[in-house]
Amino acid sequence: AGQPHCEPGLVSRSGWALINDTDVPVLNADQDFWADGNGKMLRNANEHDLYLLAHGDDYKLALQEYTSIGGRIPLLPRYASGIWFTRWYNFGVPDVKDIVKEYEMHGLPLDVFVFDMNWHTKNAWGGYTWDSNILPHPEDTLDWLRNSKGLKVSANLHDNDGVNKWETQFTPVCKFLNRDPDSTSKINFSVVDLNYTRALEDLVLHPIEKQGMDFWWIDWQQGENGGGTGHTQDARQKMNPTIWLNKMRATKSLRYCRHDNNCASTARGMVLGRFGGLGNHRYQLGFSGDVDGLTWSNLAYQPYFTATSSNVGFGMWSHDIVGPGDDPELYLRWIQWASYSGVMRSHDRGMSAGDCAGPFPSESPPNDGCGVVRPWNVPYRFLQPIREVLRTRAKLLPYLYSLSREAFETGLSPLRPMYYTWPKEDMAYASTKDGNFPQYMLGDDLLVRPIVAAVENNTGMAVNQKTWIPPGKWIHTDSNTLYVGPSVVSRNFSLQEVPVFVQSGAIIPSKEQLNQIAVTKAKEPFKNLGFTIFPGESNGSTKVYEDDGETYAYLKGGECAWTTASYTRDASSLKFSLSTVGWFDGMVDERDSVTIRIVASPPLKSAAMRTTNGKFIGREGKIVEIKYSRFGNEKNRAFYTYDGPSTSAVITVQGLKIKETLEIEVEFQYAEEQPCELCGIKGMVSKANLAKLTLDQQRRTPGSQTVEVSYLSQLAGTGEALSYMASGAAGGIKAFRGAISSFKDLKELAFDEVRKLPSLDPPRKIEPTRIEHALALLQSEM
Repeated sequence: AGQPHCEPGLVSRSGWALINDTDVPVLNADQDFWADGNGKMLRNANEHDLYLLAHGDDYKLALQEYTSIGGRIPLLPRYASGIWFTRWYNFGVPDVKDIVKEYEMHGLPLDVFVFDMNWHTKNAWGGYTWDSNILPHPEDTLDWLRNSKGLKVSANLHDNDGVNKWETQFTPVCKFLNRDPDSTSKINFSVVDLNYTRALEDLVLHPIEKQGMDFWWIDWQQGENGGGTGHTQDARQKMNPTIWLNKMRATKSLRYCRHDNNCASTARGMVLGRFGGLGNHRYQLGFSGDVDGLTWSNLAYQPYFTATSSNVGFGMWSHDIVGPGDDPELYLRWIQWASYSGVMRSHDRGMSAGDCAGPFPSESPPNDGCGVVRPWNVPYRFLQPIREVLRTRAKLLPYLYSLSREAFETGLSPLRPMYYTWPKEDMAYASTKDGNFPQYMLGDDLLVRPIVAAVENNTGMAVNQKTWIPPGKWIHTDSNTLYVGPSVVSRNFSLQEVPVFVQSGAIIPSKEQLNQIAVTKAKEPFKNLGFTIFPGESNGSTKVYEDDGETYAYLKGGECAWTTASYTRDASSLKFSLSTVGWFDGMVDERDSVTIRIVASPPLKSAAMRTTNGKFIGREGKIVEIKYSRFGNEKNRAFYTYDGPSTSAVITVQGLKIKETLEIEVEFQYAEEQPCELCGIKGMVSKANLAKLTLDQQRRTPGSQTVEVSYLSQLAGTGEALSYMASGAAGGIKAFRGAISSFKDLKELAFDEVRKLPSLDPPRKIEPTRIEHALALLQSEM
């Protein structure tokens, strides 16, 4: 509110919202343009044009019906949900290749490479001609990025400078506009001149697109009233140039394909641009602008801003993800939040180089002058959680892409305020822009609560972080701890943790990487699908959406596929089924693997499967089709194993035909005496390992230098011990159950052991002592 481009949302606790479309610009029928031949904006001729959304607290229905009159949210290309990199920096060809190779070398996923304004000549802030000093053969560079590395490519545009004499395509544009190139020094930017926009898009930018540029990033320079629209401060007029530039480029491929009468195989239009007002949901996705400052308060604002933007259907946002060189913790938290947002895009507007750099030969960062935009350019203890959360983002692609399809069908953005689902709960409205309850739903099953505050100095933990748990049962994914709502939970979190809570009984689909690779190529089909089943319910299901990922063929009836996964279970067994219906061009005939993880479960006693083209092998028969594998890397078509650190049974089926229906039946080694008996073990084992690492670095872990019992070391090794016992060794299942029953005692002994360590560390102003940090880690799971 108070900003010219901001508007009220479409939902309200009062139960209604009014849209005033009176006197706004309209499109002509023949050219799909918004101005007449004289450059005057076409306007709605109705004396009054009002739309009332009167849906009470059914906010989801209000948004769905709004998109029925205001246009659907488009399905973005699949790669848009991947991981992006950009930086305002003087990148030459060797530098571009080095960035991609660094991602690969550090095991980090990457899907989109974006050139900031450094790509073009430096005559002005804007430009449309490659800078041959650094990128002399752009077609070859783009070919390497796209075809050798499988990445998509974008570049930044500042349109307000117009087309100038130094541009490569200046003369063709002049001829198209009937101007003399010799007497013309500049062609001014205009979004109300049809011929200018066609010349800009078709003669200036299209040749670059043919070289391999996949889409454009429209920056802000044109402001609120550039381009000749006659915009005033009345946001309702829709006269600022932003929405028209977004429309022009997001629908450009449609304009081309309609001319050729062949849209099905045409690449979907996409643009990275600012919000242009109500209706801009048709031209996603959003660029939120340069981050105002690298502060915790600005980080806290972003989750609130993004979820609230869903109230106008514009919930797919790309924020600048960058951190200060002197605060890798803040940078880590920014990456963790962005990994559960609409778009994960590392970017720096100029803070990572320049006068901030220290004297030669120092490098910035790690000094405290320049910002950090390369995820690996941090101390190792921050790199590990950065790598983990970026890989988690890459694995979530099937879940995220299915949410994009849901947005197209329902008008619900992937990130949603809590009150969409729990409108009658007052705490569902508790999130504020200054970081109170900075939580949101990512789809229906994931509750995400980013950490937006610094750790406490003496413990190294983000302390007393409050989360509102909605009605029902929820599993904290980092610990497998079960919570029951409605309630407010206060927990301490380590640097490694991103608080994510899953509805009990949910199945979360994922893209598996059997061999961890860096460039994940999010554009590719889901050849390796995973399904993680969370405890707490007797049944559950999910659906995964698939199409070709790039074209408009999804708009044709049926050119897509839906894979349904479901299960039923009791205390001693579980039945899982998987089937796929539908078809699209380029659909794979066979999945390389399907992996099922049963979280917080006992080991399996037996497993069997059948498919529509196979036979059912009974558990009591002489032949068992699904065999046990100690380390889960067998060449057999199907095998199962047990992952002790996460207390999860894991079943893998390889070479599954897409059209085959898969059914799996498993029997657990024993029936749990109470629901979620193994919940919480994962978290304590993980924290024990972090505590042990903290003490090991100064040789302070009990038993590391003397002959004595080390309960902390035993606790840290419990996960791997459970894996081994599940194989039948080291006492087998009897020992496994004994370890589970004594686990509470073991963690209390470990905590008491660490508490009694003499504090020999010298006083430190910033870093907590190792003993205090180790105790805080263990205490968070007690």
